[in-house]
Amino acid sequence: MLSKFFIHAAVLATSVLAVALPAPALTPVDMSSISNPISVCEQRGIDVRGPIPSDAKPTEGGFTFEADSDAAHWARAQIALASSPDLEKRAYANIGIGMFAQNLCNGQGAWFDNVQYDVQHVDHVNFYSVGISYRGLRNNEHLDFSRLSGSDWCGTYLYSAGFQTGVGCFNSQTINCFRLWQT
Repeated sequence: MLSKFFIHAAVLATSVLAVALPAPALTPVDMSSISNPISVCEQRGIDVRGPIPSDAKPTEGGFTFEADSDAAHWARAQIALASSPDLEKRAYANIGIGMFAQNLCNGQGAWFDNVQYDVQHVDHVNFYSVGISYRGLRNNEHLDFSRLSGSDWCGTYLYSAGFQTGVGCFNSQTINCFRLWQT
């Protein structure tokens, strides 16, 4: 099916050469992981109130994870936990923010727990959705998103999250970086 292929064309003198390449594979989305991520974690034996699972890879200030990994499901559950009445684990946390490679906070991702102010939180993957956990943005907080420009992963400012953005997941244009700051 032509819609599953990218067409690359090169003009050679007066002729056109077209090559069909397969579209990049996307991980199928388990809809239950969106509608009830805590239940999915329970089924997989993931402690949503414990630390991020060991299949996450530590980075400076956070973690990265692959699609459908225990860490990916744990990160989705962190967003859902904010609406849970039992938040003992999160009493010390300021705010948790994750970036995901697919829409609706799915796929490969990077999770930053207890986000610090005025720090650029970066990962070298293109992300297309964002999850906010524990609490929404306060009146004096701003959450800016940026992407790669040259060799600077935060080089191009894109936009700021809306005033008092709440807990949850939202789709985004391509991002690699965010910064939370106060006025």
